[in-house]
Amino acid sequence: MPTLADFADRDVHTRRVTRETDTAGVDGVRARADRGLRWAVGALVTDPADRLLFVYEDDIWKLPGGGVETGETRQEAVCREVREETGVRIAVDELAAVTEVTVTDGDRKATFFFGTYRGTADATALASDPGLDGESIETVTWRDSVPENCLDESLVRRLR
Repeated sequence: MPTLADFADRDVHTRRVTRETDTAGVDGVRARADRGLRWAVGALVTDPADRLLFVYEDDIWKLPGGGVETGETRQEAVCREVREETGVRIAVDELAAVTEVTVTDGDRKATFFFGTYRGTADATALASDPGLDGESIETVTWRDSVPENCLDESLVRRLR
């Protein structure tokens, strides 16, 4: 398993965060790790007008993204996740940040890595029914600035 230092040496912003979750959240991260799936990815996607692509899910704005699946590269996963969540196809640019995320339910912990890539949209048309069945994405939008109530707001602003 890599360490954050492996990425800092490559001029990638690195950080550690801890997030409170419930038992199911810790179990989910552990189950993915048991299958060798220790990465999730997201994209800071821009369009020709220099707007940013966001999804609104579970009462918070966030960059589109999700888990890397078996047999996928991180770059393939970020393209798939952005397309599934927003309908937008992207070209993946450089890895901009790696976050070591620890989730805890108060008693137990689980850790995974989250890679944030820069991406460029091929087109700006958005899905009318964003996300896959079972996801709680309410809307997707292009924004001129980072919205309030944004997950990882300081990171998004730093990468912007």
